Amino acid sequence: KQWYQRRVRGTTKLRRQLHFLPVSERIDFKVCVLVYICLNGLAPDYLCELLQIRKKKAKCLRKDSDDLLLETPRLKYKSSEGAFRVVGPKLWNQLPRALRESKSLPCFK
Repeated sequence: KQWYQRRVRGTTKLRRQLHFLPVSERIDFKVCVLVYICLNGLAPDYLCELLQIRKKKAKCLRKDSDDLLLETPRLKYKSSEGAFRVVGPKLWNQLPRALRESKSLPCFK
């Protein structure tokens, strides 16, 4: 058991040194990159059509003035929680505005 714990700690330290992300965070990163590519017209149309910019409302709150937020679709079934059209906007809207306003893909990454 001690050998295993030392090995896990060693890999965690190595992963940090190499700037590797844990698997779940890496997936989130890849989804955000894909959303960025879609919003900038660099992805195929079938992916771009899954994302919609949030419409401005009559009563304007501070967060509604952000024209880079995406519409999060309502779910009919719990099984669709992991779909790109649901997860993409959710993760994108959580990013800081400065990151969403990145001018190029290398800057975004």
